Amino acid sequence: MKINCFSITLWFNIFKGHQEILEIMQNFFKDEYDKYDVFNITNNLLAPVITAINDKKMTNMCMSQLNLQYNMDKVTWKDFPKFKEKVLSLFETLEEYGLTILHTAIFINGELVEDDALNKISKHTLNKSLINEDLIDVSLKLGKKEEDLFYKVINILNKRQLKLPEKYDEQGNLIPLPVVSWYDATASQDLLDISYEINDKYSFDFTKNYHTTEFYLNKMLYLIENNFLCDVDNFLDKGKF
Repeated sequence: MKINCFSITLWFNIFKGHQEILEIMQNFFKDEYDKYDVFNITNNLLAPVITAINDKKMTNMCMSQLNLQYNMDKVTWKDFPKFKEKVLSLFETLEEYGLTILHTAIFINGELVEDDALNKISKHTLNKSLINEDLIDVSLKLGKKEEDLFYKVINILNKRQLKLPEKYDEQGNLIPLPVVSWYDATASQDLLDISYEINDKYSFDFTKNYHTTEFYLNKMLYLIENNFLCDVDNFLDKGKF
């Protein structure tokens, strides 16, 4: 399976000390990021005020007044230990600064090449009465409790990679894809797009004064590292989750 990205989002109470924490983040990520863009604080609580990008390593970090998101793109499973190390160090840095992390979500997105992606996703998951020659797309999202502590969510859909010839208008301008017919397109391959998440929003919603601790963060990292591939296989091959 091709892995597209690892991602973590950490949610906290409204926090406005971005100028102070920026220096800490710069030191923490000095070996990771080429540049930082700092935006003015706006009335939109989710507007990012710190964005750090490394084009070579395809990583980025975005911080708002309510959350921080860290992403590693174009990765393989071999990169997960590094992702885990960065996540734990980042969590420790935020806690040392005095931020309480209310809840956390860890996310993986990947792609699986399948000759008959539609059949692969529907064979063990859909009622047979729904499967016929007119079926062209399936998107399934399931969520469940895990250990009475976390939510585990999987989202799988089929998609096609199409090759579309470039078309130009009379003035020589490239015609945008949304208004180009698929009539002349050729499908390069069928894919399954797979998203998988472990979060502790369940504990946050149903446990008084809950917040993410290093113990629960490690637990989520362990679950996603050890269950992702197995859960995907069981879902596609047995219809179990």
